This record gives sequence, structure tokens and C-alpha cells, in this order.
Amino acid sequence: MKKALVVGLVLAVTLVAMAVSAQQAAAPAASGLTVSRMEIASDVQNREPVGVAASFPATQERVYCFMEFTDVAQETTVNVVWTLGMNEMARVPLTIRAYSKFRTWAYKTIAGMKGDWKVEIVDGAGTVLKSAAFKIE
Repeated sequence: MKKALVVGLVLAVTLVAMAVSAQQAAAPAASGLTVSRMEIASDVQNREPVGVAASFPATQERVYCFMEFTDVAQETTVNVVWTLGMNEMARVPLTIRAYSKFRTWAYKTIAGMKGDWKVEIVDGAGTVLKSAAFKIE
């Protein structure tokens, strides 16, 4: 009886989480920002990402998060949040200007910190606009 109750509870929680996730994916960001492109790269040259990859060697000095926004209605700020495992390692605020296409990037000095990393672009309301994962080996 207890086992069936636990299984039912886990199923209910999973269904609610899936419904919330689907709503968030379907709803536009509160800020109205559209991230048209996000790349994790070993460098940025001539305003374009270079060495786009999902994993990098521990000898990589910096990793870049390149972002492109489209149809930005008004100047705003986003945070680029760098996470290693479950630990936030950096939060970089960036000003996004009102243009039809706006490109920018942030970088994190890795210093040999191996593991599974995640980068999130977060608007002023705390909404994650886009995220990407990469690994330092």
C-alpha cells in the first residue's frame, strides 16, 4: 500500500513538473527578448564564435558564451550564469541594446576546473531565456 502511494505521488509530481516545463517553453520570456543563437566556444573573433564544442580540455584557459538576440525592443540587462555541477561559479551582467540583431559574449576563466558546466542566460525577472551545457575534461 505504501509503495503504491509513493509511486502515485512520484507520478503526480512528475506530471506537474512536465506541465510547468511545457508552459515555460511555450510562453515568451517576460522580458520579450529572443535569443536566436547561443554557442559555447573556445574564442570569439570578428564578432563570431570560434571553436564551438560541447567539451574542452582542462588546459583551455577561457570558455566563451556567444549570444545573438533579435528584435530587441528596448535596452535591457541579462545575466550570464556559469555553473559547475551544482555551484554557481560566476554571474556576468550584460547590457543588451535595442537593435534588430545584437551580438555579445561573456567568458569564464576555467583554470583547469574539470566537470560538467552549464551556462544560462537569465533576464531581469529571473527567467532562463536559454541554456547550454559543456564539459571540461
